[in-house]
Amino acid sequence: MSNPVSSVWHQIRYSIDRLLKTGNRLHEFEHKYRKHGDYFGYQTKPYEKLKYERTLDLMKQWRTGSDSALEVGCSVGVFTAMIVPQFTHITAVDIASEALALTEKQTGGAANVAYLQSDLLSLKPGRTYDVIFCAEMLMYIREKDGAEACRVLDTCLKPGGIIIEVSQQDREAGRPKFFHRWDKILGAYFEIAHRERFDDPERPYEIVGYRRRAG
Repeated sequence: MSNPVSSVWHQIRYSIDRLLKTGNRLHEFEHKYRKHGDYFGYQTKPYEKLKYERTLDLMKQWRTGSDSALEVGCSVGVFTAMIVPQFTHITAVDIASEALALTEKQTGGAANVAYLQSDLLSLKPGRTYDVIFCAEMLMYIREKDGAEACRVLDTCLKPGGIIIEVSQQDREAGRPKFFHRWDKILGAYFEIAHRERFDDPERPYEIVGYRRRAG
């Protein structure tokens, strides 16, 4: 159960961050997960379930190794639980400690999952991975931090590994609050190896695979 004093603190700090437009998302997500649990409906919405199933299917086709996976922005751990049988080691990352607690519950405390509280730009997992998942979380990072985000992902990626991004198809929507043009940022640093588009009537999205450029 969340500490009520801590919950109030996060709510206050979230309000301040919104007012001042600081770009700090920590208190926002701590507040939302503590108040709502599965805030985004990953456990209940058929749209989210199908998107996860498609991501899992494409990952199996695209990956070249199954030793390790890094999931950046694990939220409540629905997809984390789905990939538990697929890898020897998984690192589940989220900016919010409450999300990590919910993820550990969702996975049933699976022995092959490690939990790390961090944002992407500060991420230092201490190892490299065959697959890195960035599912609808890069939009929270500002465009000006694109080069640093790419450097961090590159540092975490094994030779021959793949980064899998999930994003809405409309890459221009949501500005300036959200930045979706990561196909441009990642595509310039790495190369786009795969791209699958899904015209879902609820919200069209795409799943993109990036690899290091040859040479």
